[in-house]
Amino acid sequence: MIRHATIEQYVEQLASGEPTPGGGATAAIEVAHGAGLVAMAARFSDQEDLAGQCGALASRALGLSDDDEQAFAQVAEAYDLPREDERQRRERSNRIQQALRAATAPPKEIAEAAAQVVDLAGKVLAGCNPNVLSDVGAGLGAVRGAVVAAVLTLETDLAPLHDEGVRAGIHENLQAAEDLIARSDDLIREVRGRIRG
Repeated sequence: MIRHATIEQYVEQLASGEPTPGGGATAAIEVAHGAGLVAMAARFSDQEDLAGQCGALASRALGLSDDDEQAFAQVAEAYDLPREDERQRRERSNRIQQALRAATAPPKEIAEAAAQVVDLAGKVLAGCNPNVLSDVGAGLGAVRGAVVAAVLTLETDLAPLHDEGVRAGIHENLQAAEDLIARSDDLIREVRGRIRG
């Protein structure tokens, strides 16, 4: 499980050439990084309740990294199924579709966790200690990167997916993610403006 690996082990796994972990799991870890930075800034700003909420989100995001890795492993296994005759091709196609549907859940949840971190960062900024403004900004940058990665993962899952209901839901998630990226950018601009004075 990713959440129990050292940073060095995780980076080695990422670079190994194996299909997992990948961009989705990395997105979840970036949400955890962002939540951790916002939690630290909240603590230095006497906002312990907000820090606790960020800490819970960081833990949730680490769990989502494992969920994403497991979901994508199922997709990879489905693509590796034999396809020598019509029955095998049908079975393989059904398993791929089933695995792809399941694989859309972690990136959606990652984006939802990211949205909560962005909301909390906005609250922390309202009473932020000036000495940790850059940490809030760095946390927002990490979360923004996570949302971009989640979008790319969902778009990749969308292409071969046949279920129109799931596809429609993904399109809604993609629009919400674009809005979240814009909100993150706005808050990062606010942080930079306050740092510059």
